[in-house]
Amino acid sequence: MKPIKNYSLLTGAMLTLAFTACSNDEIETVPYEGPVAAQVIAGIDGAVTRAHDTSWDNYDAIGISCSGTNTNYTNMKYVTKNTGGSFTHYNGDTEQTTSGIFFQGKEEVTFSAYYPFTGPEGSLPGTDGKISGSTASQYPYTVRNNIDYLFAKGAKTTYASPTISFNGDDTKFKHKMVRLRLALKTSTDDGFSSATEVMLGTYTLGGLRHVGTFNVKDGTAEAPSTSPVVDNWSVSSNCVYNDLGDGARTYIIILYPQEVNGALPFTATIKGQEYKNTTDIKFTNDKLVAGTSYTFTITMKKTGMTVSSCTIGGWTEITGGSGNATMQ
Repeated sequence: MKPIKNYSLLTGAMLTLAFTACSNDEIETVPYEGPVAAQVIAGIDGAVTRAHDTSWDNYDAIGISCSGTNTNYTNMKYVTKNTGGSFTHYNGDTEQTTSGIFFQGKEEVTFSAYYPFTGPEGSLPGTDGKISGSTASQYPYTVRNNIDYLFAKGAKTTYASPTISFNGDDTKFKHKMVRLRLALKTSTDDGFSSATEVMLGTYTLGGLRHVGTFNVKDGTAEAPSTSPVVDNWSVSSNCVYNDLGDGARTYIIILYPQEVNGALPFTATIKGQEYKNTTDIKFTNDKLVAGTSYTFTITMKKTGMTVSSCTIGGWTEITGGSGNATMQ
């Protein structure tokens, strides 16, 4: 249903103030006087999320859908201009206050939403809501990552209290992808003349599937078993987050949830010398679980490398694993 644009916003505001405290029974006794514009607020689940913790960035865009007896909308684009999570409908090149989602009756309506928005408005993106993509080529993580898919569902409200709130424990936006952090560090005690040698190295990671889908209808992200496994994926120039805290850097990678075949092989090439670890970057039940952030701390040494302190956190942090690798 296309939004009704000639309805007075003043009437909507008056309804909001008058009925916010009403119970459902009381709402039934209040005359419905016409479409009421929806307002949107949203939060992100997890202590550490996306590129900037739990806050939204200016002009972050989400797609909102609902299906009711009278109020039906598909993939409506809402954007925020602040980090507080307040969204308004976005139509064309300017923000709109007279378009977007309007409650078309007294019924309670249930809403779902996803990030980042993929157009066009009014229809499901991709193939019946499934967006296909690849994680093989990513921007540095300091730039907003368009494959860090988020999903929210279960937000319910009526025309009498027209704020769609994705802020509850069950309705916040949740991560549907996987985050992998490789924290590389060293010191002069490990045989290198300086940490710069490690920072200038090249690195590859194998055993991963990069082609997958994200379903905006139910929030399912996956790399199917039919997706090809990439044995030597370079993480040297992409997904780089400069840490420098321990004389090294951290590589942050977004991946589709998937099953893996044992430990992921990791290769480092520093000043022409190759170092390998094929045993210690491994996951419980050989699965990369949606909404989980895995961190592996890798200590580079002239005699090899040590992988330790696998933590799961932020989104859902995990801890475990250690081991050595021989120099090839």
